[in-house]
Formats: sequence, C-alpha cells, structure tokens
Amino acid sequence: MQELINKVKNLGYETIQKIDETTIRANHKEVYVYVKKVEDEQLKPDLITSITYDAMGTDPMSTYVWITNGTNNSYILVEEEKAISEIPPVIKGEEKFNFGKRQLTERDIWSIHKYQELQEKFDGIHEMIYGMKDHVNNSNDAIDEFCKLIFMEVFRLNHPGYILRGGELEGKRYDDIFRYENIEKAEDKNKVIQEIREAFKIVKNHEDYVSTLDDGSKSAIFSADEYVKLENPNIYTSVLKTLQDLGPIKVEGVERPGTLLDLTGDVAGRVFDVLLRGKFENKGGMGIYLTPRQVTEAAAEIVVYDLTKDGAGKLIGIDPKTGYPTFKVGDLCCGSAGFLIKMLQEIKNHLLTKLGGNTKHYEEVFELMKEHSFIGADNSPGMVLKARLNMAMNGAVKCPIFQTRNSLMTENLVPETFDAIITNPPFSKTGISKEIKKGNTKIDNLEGIEIITKYSEDIDEDGQNKMNPDKLSLGSKPDSKGKWKQVNSIDPAVLFIDRNLQLLKKGGLLMIVIPDGILSNSGDKYVREYIMGKKNSVTGEFEGGKAILKAVISLPTETFGLSGAGAKTSLLYLKKKEHPGEKQGPVFMAVVDEVGFTVKQNVEIQLGDDHNDLLKIVEVYKKGVPEDVE
Repeated sequence: MQELINKVKNLGYETIQKIDETTIRANHKEVYVYVKKVEDEQLKPDLITSITYDAMGTDPMSTYVWITNGTNNSYILVEEEKAISEIPPVIKGEEKFNFGKRQLTERDIWSIHKYQELQEKFDGIHEMIYGMKDHVNNSNDAIDEFCKLIFMEVFRLNHPGYILRGGELEGKRYDDIFRYENIEKAEDKNKVIQEIREAFKIVKNHEDYVSTLDDGSKSAIFSADEYVKLENPNIYTSVLKTLQDLGPIKVEGVERPGTLLDLTGDVAGRVFDVLLRGKFENKGGMGIYLTPRQVTEAAAEIVVYDLTKDGAGKLIGIDPKTGYPTFKVGDLCCGSAGFLIKMLQEIKNHLLTKLGGNTKHYEEVFELMKEHSFIGADNSPGMVLKARLNMAMNGAVKCPIFQTRNSLMTENLVPETFDAIITNPPFSKTGISKEIKKGNTKIDNLEGIEIITKYSEDIDEDGQNKMNPDKLSLGSKPDSKGKWKQVNSIDPAVLFIDRNLQLLKKGGLLMIVIPDGILSNSGDKYVREYIMGKKNSVTGEFEGGKAILKAVISLPTETFGLSGAGAKTSLLYLKKKEHPGEKQGPVFMAVVDEVGFTVKQNVEIQLGDDHNDLLKIVEVYKKGVPEDVE
C-alpha cells in the first residue's frame, strides 16, 4: 500500500486516512480519493460498482475512486458513477471538477448496501434456474424466465391491491397470489405455481406497460402467446424471496420492510446489467451479442456532449399539441438497450445534476422523456423483453421499445423525427440478397427483393439519385456511367446508414458501428460519396452528400471478438445536413489500441480503465477539433 500512498500523494492529495489493510482515503481540501487494492485478477464491472458504492457511502462522499490489482487500474468519478481516464492532479481536479457534493439520504445508503447482496443473489438465481433445466435450454432462456418474474414483482409493487380480472382467477387479489409466503405455507404448492403462471397471462400486457409508437400503434413487453415456462416451486420460492425479502429500511425514522422500489439511483438497473452482461450467451455471425459497455459509454457521452454543449434546449422542448417532449433518440437494433440505457443515464445526469435553475421543471420533463424519448426496435422477442425490463429497472417502464420482423422495413417510425440515433447494426457482406444459392440451385429471396426495392425508392426512371433527405437510395449503386441500379446483394450495415439518416431530423446525430470496409474498400466508394458528397479537385471541398462527417474512431479487433465476426470496425459519427449547401468541417480521427478488455477462449478478460483508450479519446473530443485536423 505504501507505493499507492506515494502515488496519490504525488498527485497532490497529501492527507492520508487508512481505512483498512487494503483501503485508504486521501484528500486535498474538499476533494477525496478512495483507493482500494484488490486481489482479483480482473477488474470486472460488478467489482468496480461495489467499491464505488462503498466510496459513495463515505462521509463526506469521496470524489474519485481508484481501484487497482497492482497491474491494472480503474478510475471512477463517484457522483456520476462514470469511468475516467485517470485521477486528476489536485490543480486540475479543483479546476475541472468543482461540483457540489450530493447528500446521501437514508434510502441511498440502504440501496448502496443492497447492491452487492442483490448482485450475488441474482447471479445465484440464474445459476439455479439454468442448473435445474426447468423448461430452459440455455443461459439466455434462464435470463428470460427470471425477467418475467422480476416483471411480476415490479407490477405487484406498482399496483397494490390489484384485483385480477378474467379466467379462473377472477376477483382474486394479485398480492395474495404472488408472494413467497403463499408458496411456503401451501399444501399444494403446484396449484399456487399454476395460479402465478395464470396471473402472468392476465397482467403481462397491462396498459401501464404498453407504449405508444409514432404511428399510434401499441407495443407491449410480451407477445400475446408468451407465458412463464418455469414449474418448479423451489425456484419460485427462491426468486420471490430474493425479490420480496430485502430486509428492513428506515425512512424518516420509521422502519418498514424494504422493496425494489426503495432502491435509489441506478442500483436496480446496475444489478440487472451485471446479470445480463455476465450471463448472456453471445451468438456469432448475424446472431446476437451485446455491445461492450466501454463502447456504449463512450458513444453516448460524445453524443450527449454535442446535444448539450450549446445548452439544454434540444432536450427539454415540449410539443404544445401533444404535451410530449420533442427530443427523441433511437436504436433500430437495440438488443438489450445498452446504448439507450447509457443515453438515458447521461441525459438524466445532465438535466438533474449538472444544470442549475428550475430543477423541478427538469424532473418533470425527464419523467415524460422516459415514456416517449427513448425508442428501440429489435427482431428478437427475447432481446425486446430484456431491453424493456432493462429500461424498466432504470425507471422507464413504458419506453417505446418494440419487436419488429425487420428493423430495416418497420413502418412504425416517421422520417426526420429523431434528434440522435446510436446503434450497432448487424453486418455481413452479403447479408441481404435477392437470391439464395445452394450449389447450382438459385431461389428467389422475396424478403431480400422487397428490402432492396424499398431502399431504391429515391432512384428515378433514368437511374438518377434524387437525394431527398427523407427517402432511401442505397439499395442501388451507380454504374460506370453514373446510372444507379439495384444491387443483387448488400451489407445490411450500408442500408442501416441510409435508414438512420432518413429518420434523423435535419442536424440530427448518428453514431453507428460499421465494418471498416465501408470506410476503405473501393467498391464502397459510392456509399462514402452518398454520405459526404464528392470532393471537388479544385476547391478541395465536398459537394453533395446527405451528412457531415464529424468523427471516425477506429476500434481494435477484440472489441467484438465475442460476436465471432472478427471484422475490424469503427465508430462512424455523422450529422445529417441542415441544408444541402452545408460545408464539411474538420473531422475528428482517433485510433483505439486498447478497449479495456481482451478476449481469450471466447471470454472477455477485463483489463481496467488504464487500458481503455476510449476514455482519453472522449476527453480529447470534448476539448474541440483543431481546425487543421482532417
């Protein structure tokens, strides 16, 4: 520990308080650093969050956390629960982070203490469900079944005294059925379980959890035929006891049983996120995998910075006709809502922590935003379930995330209505094709034909691309004479660029993960020109194009190593042109050598924040792009 003490003193935090053999707290005036030495080989998110909550509970609250295993390090800005690239020296720290201290309430302290307990219990429950093989075939099935029971508990807490309507449970109190005590004392436990499963069918699509999409259609969390598959009473008893028996909580001097609704901040959401990321089985190729948190955090921070650097006006506007917020952020390939969660957290922090003035107004706007401003879509019902519950655990129970047959073709979203889109679409060189070839046999792929035709809607009869900002064109490409013709096959990532630009308002922001081939292959030059326009050889300026290129951040191959794709990728950051004549400015370019983890034997090995180049890249971006950078 002496080496750590010397390092923190060299940063200017000269007063040292020893807490135990592995923990010290150092400070300079009002700035405190909580330093923890751990034996863990990896600095995993659950470990970092647990120690951050320990630091949050110190008096006064610590400003920073420094976690190290002697080789790797993680640094956290405690009040925002956000990773930073380093612990700032005293002068820099006082100058840059001179913010007011958040005062912890009794509920905050109780919630912090519950984090580690719930995280371990959730992990154990997943292992139990998966291990018993009670109508689950894999880890993701176990997550889905656990999600359904979490939903039922959230429903119980938000609807006290609810009377069930319909079927054999007509007139019964929901609370009398969905309690672990009822299972424990029942002579016929299987009957109680059957009643719980029937109750799920009644409450799963309650109007309080049905969101409304742009076109007025409704989106429930669960499909009409979804049901709880679990049947083992022991599983139900363990799950319900974990969710319902959280021990006592004292609020304003009065002690009562605590519930999930008593968890403050993002504690419940973080517990759920650890479960998802720790237990989710990634599927390669065109399958499903979760975008690493290091990428979602960096991308969201950059986008929110640009949305708010000139004030909060874009976030807090209200439509006078509907009374709803005008701000919208989307992800058409939302998976478990990783990007949307980070956007929600960044915006919440900006509105409720960073801004002064009428905080009550910002709180009211944010409550509306949780219901209307974060829009997601995915073609996997299982991922939509995880996304909706993930958002619900972060307080957004009615956010409009919906299941669609194909995100490229959904008609539920209106062009030019989004302020920002942040996404990681599927990519495969021939992912969408007009034909399916097997040996010498060719079969028309009607789905592919429909998509490619739809994405050629802005090509006229003479083969000219009209470049309307609310239309689609990249289902076609120009031939050697400049005449645009439909392609036979195309990478879906190209079409998602087109679709997302269509959905953005003029001036809207798109942050998208793409394969590097789109940025460099000669065959994709037309895509780059569609985005930026063609470069005038005389003036050096780009002419035409639908967007302004703001940044390209190259990611290392291990970023999506778990996907099995192995493709080199980048974050492409665009702004939809506000008018056709808008000029291309300087472009921020960065290369990420390390992303905070490596992949070995299909497992992410966490390396710590000092191995995450994205943290420093975000800081440099926010300082501004020099005029001579191209």
